[in-house]
Amino acid sequence: MEFTYHLGFKFLYPQYQLIDMTAPCYLCGEPAVIDGLCAACYHREHPLLSLPTRLVMTVCKRCGAVKLPGGWKQLPNDVLEPDDVREAQLQLVLNRVLEKQQRGRTITFRSELARDRTIQLIVEAMGSPNELLPPISEHHEVTVRVNYAMCASCSSLSGGYYEAILQIRAENRAVSQQEEAAITAIVNHMTIQDHQQDEHAFVSGASRDKYGLDFWIGSEHLCRHIADEIQSEFCASRKENYKLVSQEKGGKGKYRITIVLRLPQYTIGDFITVVGRPCQVDAIGRGGLTCYDLQSRSQFTINQKSAKWRTIKFVAPESAKRSFIILSRVYQGPVQLMDASSFEMIEMDAAIVDASYQAGDTIDVVFFDGFGPLPVSRVKVSEESVH
Repeated sequence: MEFTYHLGFKFLYPQYQLIDMTAPCYLCGEPAVIDGLCAACYHREHPLLSLPTRLVMTVCKRCGAVKLPGGWKQLPNDVLEPDDVREAQLQLVLNRVLEKQQRGRTITFRSELARDRTIQLIVEAMGSPNELLPPISEHHEVTVRVNYAMCASCSSLSGGYYEAILQIRAENRAVSQQEEAAITAIVNHMTIQDHQQDEHAFVSGASRDKYGLDFWIGSEHLCRHIADEIQSEFCASRKENYKLVSQEKGGKGKYRITIVLRLPQYTIGDFITVVGRPCQVDAIGRGGLTCYDLQSRSQFTINQKSAKWRTIKFVAPESAKRSFIILSRVYQGPVQLMDASSFEMIEMDAAIVDASYQAGDTIDVVFFDGFGPLPVSRVKVSEESVH
């Protein structure tokens, strides 16, 4: 005879056989574990992943971007190898399909090229559908059909599309090769950086002539971003112009911007005056202009917001300096020098020639109107310190 029992029943009546009152699984009859289901049936009813057996993946045939709901998604910049490109494309598609199914699960996949434009994808997942159940593994096979198209960015680029023009000029001189290389590097870096978020972040054209550099840029935002960086790095002046290019419905005009950056006439090493004082340019950058006062032999920095900035005047390029040999240097007397090429003799106030230079040494000198000859060479570097 069998009885169900309540608390303490088995101690009072041990002669009776007690039965287990665990409810059976309503699908297979095995003991239920959770929500009326056994572990196996719960796993079947609540799989770790829900994946279609077939997927279509549309990729750009030029840049490899993947078309997803909401627009094209660019690949990370560090993806270069063909195998890595395909894996990155499949990862984007899977992330979109599984974006709400990945919590608490480890998902891996491998792909095999079944035939042209068809990929066999094997997706494996490890995890638990419920915290009360032990982890399980799942295996899914998905056939991926690859279609090719051209993304909006590449389509615009191939058509020569641009929203803005960036022009680089220099005041009363040509843009140097060093400046051109540095500016081109900035344009390349910032274009790559912005391309992930802006489908029009590209340069559709570039040119160089005697006037300077021109860039045709697909995104006005990118153009402004690049212009800000170059303006800061080169202490350039800036001017913006707008041109009406079309009329939209409702009468609203569409404008195209041209940003002109003009580099200063001086470059590093050139000679200028600041508030009338003779100086040499030591550095140009984000901090502003770093100068060396040739009379006081001291260094200082000013920026474009300083009142001193408007007093800057270009005097001569670095090539204007001349090499002189010190013939004599006597106590409380002027320093006598001789031009190393023309043998011209000059005298210079000893107070402005660094004490590390003595007779027989060669120093560089520049001639400033109103100031006479001024030494460019600063502290002499000994041969021992060089070695």
